[in-house]
Amino acid sequence: MTKRPGRWALVRKEWQAVRHGVLERDGWQCQHCGARRRLEVHHVKRVADHPELAFDPSNCLTLCGPCHTRVTNLELGNNPDPKRVAWRKAVAELATKPIERKGEINA
Repeated sequence: MTKRPGRWALVRKEWQAVRHGVLERDGWQCQHCGARRRLEVHHVKRVADHPELAFDPSNCLTLCGPCHTRVTNLELGNNPDPKRVAWRKAVAELATKPIERKGEINA
């Protein structure tokens, strides 16, 4: 496992105040999908590249865990696996459609 280059900022006392302020500012919801669970604060400009912006709220954005992972992977040049994308799409479709079974009456 590699050490994250911006980790030093996340363990400082100042980070908790900045994090809470960003969550408040963004209404405690993901700014990409609107989710309110598993919220994380994302640095728009990476701390590894811009350490001076580590505690600047204007460089931060509230994202849910899945959106944060997606954004970070795109920033790092990691392309999503097409098979996983197709699987997610199929699961999402199943979750939104009712199951039809032969011989059963829906009440």
